[in-house]
Amino acid sequence: MRDFKINDSVIHFREGLATIFSMKKMNGREYFMLRINKNNGETIYVPKASADSIIRAIMSVEEADELLCYVKTIEKEFNANTKKRRDEYKRKLSSGSVKEIAYLYRQLQHYYQIGGEENDEIKLGPVDFDMLNYAHNMLMDELSFTYNQPRDEIEKFVENRLEEL
Repeated sequence: MRDFKINDSVIHFREGLATIFSMKKMNGREYFMLRINKNNGETIYVPKASADSIIRAIMSVEEADELLCYVKTIEKEFNANTKKRRDEYKRKLSSGSVKEIAYLYRQLQHYYQIGGEENDEIKLGPVDFDMLNYAHNMLMDELSFTYNQPRDEIEKFVENRLEEL
């Protein structure tokens, strides 16, 4: 179990970038109190005993560079079965794995651009794009924090970094 502390920035597997701002004991259990960076600073209680399955540490620059090298190896993949495809997206999103999130980011950013209706093989609907955009935003939020780049500039930074690596 990782030793998280107050003021640590972390990734909540469902909500994204968050900060541990306090600890609280309730009913004999210890909880981390997280402030989610989006959603107007919503507070979430995370049981300390199971924190590793709900939150993780933010990537280091070295880990982010390794992840971007991995992203470059991800190939286009398309499952024509809508239910199976969406189930796979949901599984990847809920895993908390930054590699799984990066996989979804790569699919959206480099293979399935919104408005790609002229390509008859790709039949993605609004729900697909919602999930892929969710993955994109989670990854960009974390990379913005990791690389200490403004959020509105991180996408260009990542594209340049992908070319450099």
